[in-house]
Amino acid sequence: MDATTSQSHFLLVPWFGSNSHIIPMTDIGCLLASHGALVTIITTPANLPLVQSRVDRVTPHGSGIAVTTIPFPAAEAGLPEGCERLDLIPSPAMVPGFFNANRQFGEAVARHYGRQDATRRPSCIIAGMCHTWALGVAREFGVPCYIFHGFGAFALLCVDYLYKQRLHEVLASADELVDIPVLQPFDCKVLGRQLPPHFLPSTSMGSGRMQEVREFDMAVEGIVVNSFEELEHGSAALLGAATGKKVLAVGPVSFCHAPSLDPRDVSDDARRCMAWLDAKVAKSVVYVSFGSVGRMPPAQVMQLGMALVSCPWPALWVINGADTLPRDVKDWLRENTDADGVAQSRCHVVRGWAPQVAILDHPAVGGFLTHCGWGSTLESVAAGVPMITWPLFAEQFINERLIVDVLGIGVSVGVTKPTENVLTAGKLGAVEAKAEVGKEQVKKALERLMDEGEQMRMKAQELKEKAKAAFVEGGSSYINLEKLIHSSV
Repeated sequence: MDATTSQSHFLLVPWFGSNSHIIPMTDIGCLLASHGALVTIITTPANLPLVQSRVDRVTPHGSGIAVTTIPFPAAEAGLPEGCERLDLIPSPAMVPGFFNANRQFGEAVARHYGRQDATRRPSCIIAGMCHTWALGVAREFGVPCYIFHGFGAFALLCVDYLYKQRLHEVLASADELVDIPVLQPFDCKVLGRQLPPHFLPSTSMGSGRMQEVREFDMAVEGIVVNSFEELEHGSAALLGAATGKKVLAVGPVSFCHAPSLDPRDVSDDARRCMAWLDAKVAKSVVYVSFGSVGRMPPAQVMQLGMALVSCPWPALWVINGADTLPRDVKDWLRENTDADGVAQSRCHVVRGWAPQVAILDHPAVGGFLTHCGWGSTLESVAAGVPMITWPLFAEQFINERLIVDVLGIGVSVGVTKPTENVLTAGKLGAVEAKAEVGKEQVKKALERLMDEGEQMRMKAQELKEKAKAAFVEGGSSYINLEKLIHSSV
């Protein structure tokens, strides 16, 4: 450790939106520590097990990383006890309360560090996207502040363009196409209803909070991105030029963990998944997952399920919220799929969590049916697995355009309407009782990828090799981590 590195102390505060925000920021902390920096990760009691388990996997003795727990004032804000992530909110009506609690949490963080001696104060703060209070803490300490959105550089570039051009304000209807020409010669067009929540007419966050996030974005010193420069066709450099900020792509951050299962925290579900995959032919399995918060209407679950059980490829299907599905859907799943990991079964269903990085890295997996969340997208790229795209909300429709049109490693299933979620419930229209994507449409997309997707598979493998090269010493992500550390001195 050189003298410069020894002076760097990073304070990381992941946004408590969902695990998809907490996990990559924790991994960034692990990477910074592996480069010799001191790191403190701030979390809450309910989120502590996830953060601590990932830290312990990389640094069993806690070398270089401290995890500090500060209570999250859920009850004081009128939230259920332990409601310390946005995806745990039971009702859109409680979203404003969650943001009020988050502001009070920021005040508690500031008090905590105000009491610390100078040797433990941070030299740089990296904050999740909605922790707007972090800028005031950084200014009080006189240290730089970076923001981590959880988005890729291309999506952030599109968001910046949309803010500046204000195209969402002149849309005639939600069915109108919005042209986002940020990455020539590639086209990026999405429907008005497919824009990120920043540009929807109204969300349960409220337009004022989205403006706060934008102002935070414009005030910080830089942006940390879980990506690598070679992936997004220069989007990181274009974003830096457009915003005047340092934009440092330091991913894929999941590379700080071995893709194999950690024997210390393997669940029975995880073991069943891997044993089931071990019995399958190479590149024959379709892995299906819509992220930690993605949930479909029951009618859509049925159409997807009927496609998976009738296609010629084995499917490993992760279903979040399976316990809340109607009885008829549960009965159908019990009768037509396997939850026990029987080696000969065609469709193995996991109700809840699955070891996604290890699954994608398994040689039996030939395609990934995904919601296009950026974490899942990058994990698929890192594993060299092509995708079938089924975006649900947030920036996922923009990610789909990157996957399909720019990178050429995916097939769109053809969904056009975002799925209701806790931020948009009641804002996108009535909850649909019918499925937008039918069984045959799903099967056609599966066929295009699994039977006809050899070129996509080759491109995905090429990107996998570029991701590996970016991550090792001398690679772009490695260099950017060093730049981040030296910028904090």
